Amino acid sequence: MKQIMVGLVAGVAVAWVSKDAAMAVGLLGELFVSALKTVAPLLMLVIASIANHQQGQKSNINPIIALYLLSTFLRRWSRRYSVIWCHRR
Repeated sequence: MKQIMVGLVAGVAVAWVSKDAAMAVGLLGELFVSALKTVAPLLMLVIASIANHQQGQKSNINPIIALYLLSTFLRRWSRRYSVIWCHRR
């Protein structure tokens, strides 16, 4: 909680001093949040799998991780190429 408050105060201070610097630092925040959104579902699946796993029982997390990674790749790929296809028309 303390680190969050320090980050908020630092962000307000940077924005107060220089709008250009605040915009540059804001990009880092946006990158962090988008990376967190990408990884969070996978982390939740792994945590749930670990919590429900019993010793001697086979773990079936590998297909789930593979499907998650495939869907993430396809989503990123489709976003990138949909922009290119839209500009061609």
